[in-house]
Amino acid sequence: MKKLILYFSAIVLLLSANSCKKYVSYDDINPNDPTDASMQTLLPVVQVAIFSEYTGSNSRNSGSWVQYFTGTQFQLQQYSNYKLSENDVQNDWNTIYASGIVNANDLIARASQGAPYYKGIGEICKALLLGIATDFWGDIPDKEAGLGRENLTPHYDSQQTVIEDIQNLLTQAISDLKTDAGDNSVLPGSDDLIHGGDPVAWIKTAWIIKARYHNKLSQRDPAGSASAALADIDAAIADGLSGNSDDAQAIFDGASNLNTYYDFQNTRTDYIHAGATLVDYMNAQSDPRVSLYFTDNGGGVTGTPPGSDDITTSIVGDVFASPTSPLPLVTYMEAKFIEAEAALRAGNLGRAQTAFIAAIGASMDRVGVSAGAAATYIAAHGTLTPGNELTQIMTEKWVAMFTQPEAWSDWRRTGLPALTPSPEGVISTIPVRYPTEQNERFYNPNAVVISNLTTPVWWDN
Repeated sequence: MKKLILYFSAIVLLLSANSCKKYVSYDDINPNDPTDASMQTLLPVVQVAIFSEYTGSNSRNSGSWVQYFTGTQFQLQQYSNYKLSENDVQNDWNTIYASGIVNANDLIARASQGAPYYKGIGEICKALLLGIATDFWGDIPDKEAGLGRENLTPHYDSQQTVIEDIQNLLTQAISDLKTDAGDNSVLPGSDDLIHGGDPVAWIKTAWIIKARYHNKLSQRDPAGSASAALADIDAAIADGLSGNSDDAQAIFDGASNLNTYYDFQNTRTDYIHAGATLVDYMNAQSDPRVSLYFTDNGGGVTGTPPGSDDITTSIVGDVFASPTSPLPLVTYMEAKFIEAEAALRAGNLGRAQTAFIAAIGASMDRVGVSAGAAATYIAAHGTLTPGNELTQIMTEKWVAMFTQPEAWSDWRRTGLPALTPSPEGVISTIPVRYPTEQNERFYNPNAVVISNLTTPVWWDN
């Protein structure tokens, strides 16, 4: 119990920093200094960094840009209208590297001495951290990343190289996790906040992330990316992927740490409200998920249009924003949407249709829609129509991936759904990247500096 309290105390500190913009510079001493840390201590610290980066400010910012939300006051109003500076992204950059990758590297190194399950989990966690960094910033430190004081000015690797390294990490992780339990000098357990030390669950998660990053190359290599993504999904199914119980989620205990959306909405009241673009679409479709995603504000579920500061509308509801609500990281639902898109691109319309229905059904089930209501919705909206298949798949995925930064990646790749930029935007188009972090520009002569939020990352070309 004492260990868990320490882990969740780390969550409180890290997630609070994510909201408050407190910053620890590269030349400060890392408060999570892993010099004498055990694998059991390192693993939850790395996972807390993942929770922070996938469910905190990156989720809110990207969510406002794909119009899940509208920022209605203060910083969130600025970000929602595309005013995001190199200073605004400092905390996320440092969480990824100083709290995440530094500790992931140490975990992997320690686990290389007879603990392949810890090593495999560490490799998957590092892949997730590199993944969100490259998706938001493009070229990033990778091969020289996370060395701490040994290298304070790491070289930047191209996004293509980073994605190749992500795939290599995941391939190695699957191999490590398929070793016999007896090959491990120590086994992960409750210190693994995501899957409780279950190697089979982690293998399935690794395959889905591999599919995510193969499919992300849809513009660079349409046919090859489809084939590789489908092979990953097939491998995940062969290793037991079967439903929502396989999901990797960020967990919150509601006491020592709070769900990030609940915490944000309760400490920064009216900074962010439901986005009219998503709410209006779901209402028009008679989508039963809308009342689970958002609160009823007295007149049903309503949203604030982009650019508006209306604070009389709905906010995120308890399914995603109670003190203990888990938030999705890598899910069965996402795997089925990837399968549908990749199968369509590969010309296998039958497989695309089957996966599409399964994806919608999984989305309905994971938020608590009844089987009858889900069946009614699928009967009305679950049939792909010739010439409109990709729009249907990506629009339904946009709805289903609510709160997940991956939705912004999907929109950048495909332009779907069609979104109208905020009329109050400081630039005329929705951002397609983060600006280079301020201290990297100032102090790292090897940084690839890009300040223009409309410059696409490599896979978006």
